[in-house]
Amino acid sequence: MVAKQSRVKSHPPTAVASAFGLSLRGWLLSGLPRAKATSKTKAHVVFLGQGQTVEAALAALDLSLPPWLIERAAAKRGEILYAATEAGPLWLLTAQAKSSAAAHDGLFRVSPYGVARDLAAQVVAALADSGLAEVNWHFHGASEAEQRGALVGLELGAYRFKQLRAAKPVLELPRLVLHGVPSGVLDAAHVLGVATNMARHLVNLPPNELNPTTYADGLQELFATFPAMSVDVWRGRKLVQERMGLLLGVGQAAAAGPALVHLKYRPKKPAKGVKPLAFVGKGITFDSGGLDLKDAGGMRLMKKDMGGSASLVGLAYWLAASDAAHPCDIYLALAENAVAQHAFHPGDVLTARNGLTVEIDNTDAEGRLVLADALDVAVGKTGADAPAAVINLATLTGAMRVALGLRIAGMIANDDDLAQALLLAGQRSAEPTWRLPLYADYFVGMKSNFADFANSAPGGRGGAITAALFLQKFVRDVPWAHVDMMAWSEGNTGGCVEAGGNGQCVQLLADFLASR
Repeated sequence: MVAKQSRVKSHPPTAVASAFGLSLRGWLLSGLPRAKATSKTKAHVVFLGQGQTVEAALAALDLSLPPWLIERAAAKRGEILYAATEAGPLWLLTAQAKSSAAAHDGLFRVSPYGVARDLAAQVVAALADSGLAEVNWHFHGASEAEQRGALVGLELGAYRFKQLRAAKPVLELPRLVLHGVPSGVLDAAHVLGVATNMARHLVNLPPNELNPTTYADGLQELFATFPAMSVDVWRGRKLVQERMGLLLGVGQAAAAGPALVHLKYRPKKPAKGVKPLAFVGKGITFDSGGLDLKDAGGMRLMKKDMGGSASLVGLAYWLAASDAAHPCDIYLALAENAVAQHAFHPGDVLTARNGLTVEIDNTDAEGRLVLADALDVAVGKTGADAPAAVINLATLTGAMRVALGLRIAGMIANDDDLAQALLLAGQRSAEPTWRLPLYADYFVGMKSNFADFANSAPGGRGGAITAALFLQKFVRDVPWAHVDMMAWSEGNTGGCVEAGGNGQCVQLLADFLASR
């Protein structure tokens, strides 16, 4: 027997909404299609919060297990234990605080939210294809952060790109019945999980489908139903009129021309006296390297070079769907770095929107070019639209990946308070981030005899820092942070149980905004 508790049943919205082929209902709202259940057996998942005992949880739910199994569960905290019980199949998830991370002021200690997220995501594989009609999910002694993390983990763990694209989905998921979860926690977790999956999905889309034109058109369609979000797209002649010389230069060889997308979020009930924050995302839908052509290995995953923009689309969806109180402006610089007769050359001199001239040292250092023009648009806003700070996201340099690997985002900033707030948000959201110096002396490497400066420094040493120094030339005196991230997971990490886009920094930025 299972003790009666208040429970929250998820109810799908009246209309099925999707974006770029991704359901916006997710699993928490029974949105993922599933085959007919082959069994009427009910199952139970018990999530045991940190500091709670297995015995207390089982007693509260009127469940019994053999003593040896209870001892094993207590000794194997941080793992998933399966058992067959009189009440049906049982999965027991026992959260365990992550230790050994006291250095660096605890920035790399996995938060309770992160522990719960990653643990819950793993159980989805066990539930998929089980044939179960329904799964009862119980929390015992779990904090709100653990509840939210676990629910986000369920959304992340349920995402499968191939199944979403299949004519007949093969991933079977039972209906979730959540016990003892406040509706506010469920709603918040659902929106954040879907927002993160949206960023993942955009990165996973093949480049023959997602290009600057289809990307911009899809965003106009996605946000048409959100009155607090307006979408403005600059293309073609408008980009020329706005003097977007760097963005135009990068995208001029592609069949689908470049675009700048402005997502303007103004909540119905904005926080009083709060100036908007600006976000700028690199949206290179495919990067061949241009005439400085990448080799085959380096080009293989370059559909992910729009990962910064994808994460900001996820953030925009989170803002609109959760009715966040903070006004924001999001600018996405979209282009394809292609090789064709109109491709820009090494040695070309391009004029940026702010009037600075840039000699092209390397056509494969294109991301900073498109970001530069977009940053100038962002920081140039005046009056009520003048940003309090600007944050850009980009899959920018291999140098950052060499320094920090795939899971840690690098951050360089001109403002200590902004940098610290982002670092702390990264720790709370289990999206680790590390700050590198904005070391001005390195800028000498981009000296040019033919323009104000070049777009990269020969030799590659300190490449992540020189890239940030280039971007700094376009932010004026506005507090600014540059985040250089991977946007891709090669395996089972951070709640993502399959390789592909990982939605990096969506949870970090949502936490950052929610805590302001």
